[in-house]
Amino acid sequence: MTDEWLIRDVRGVLERIDRVGLGFRVQNPRLLVVIFYDLYCPGCALLEDEAGDYLVELYRSGKASLYFVDYPVHRGVEKLHATFRCIYRRDPMVFLEVLKRHYEAYLSGKLKGEEAVAEADGDCVNEELQRVMEAKSVAKELGAPGTPTMIVGNLNRNIGQGIFGYPGIMKLAKIIEDFYIY
Repeated sequence: MTDEWLIRDVRGVLERIDRVGLGFRVQNPRLLVVIFYDLYCPGCALLEDEAGDYLVELYRSGKASLYFVDYPVHRGVEKLHATFRCIYRRDPMVFLEVLKRHYEAYLSGKLKGEEAVAEADGDCVNEELQRVMEAKSVAKELGAPGTPTMIVGNLNRNIGQGIFGYPGIMKLAKIIEDFYIY
């Protein structure tokens, strides 16, 4: 079951998450898609598994700017989030692949989160750990009740919808399509 609510200032959301989110920006996007995620979140894993390629295609086709905002709600996952941010700093596209593999492993019960931690530079992880906590604060300030929470909005009309929980690919695609056409 998902909760949904109206967002009246999508551009304001973009300003807030742009400094803390892992952004995949397009020039003059009509749509904004924000995912508040936790690397140990089952709903986030399902969202990535079913809708990840679709969301990345929205970015690649120039239709939407896509942001991932750390919202570590599971105890002890903050350092892993910082590690993923380090991967993003090195190469944002590799981040998308590592995220996909991480959630595939999570869903299959074969997750070994320490693999990514071992690959990250200690200085980078320490720097990014602070940003993870800043992102979590922004998520709370924006009213994200937990993970996954998504915001889908039309930047031209400055209106959007918040969604808590993963509604399934069909409903998500319909919401995105409605905001793209709107």
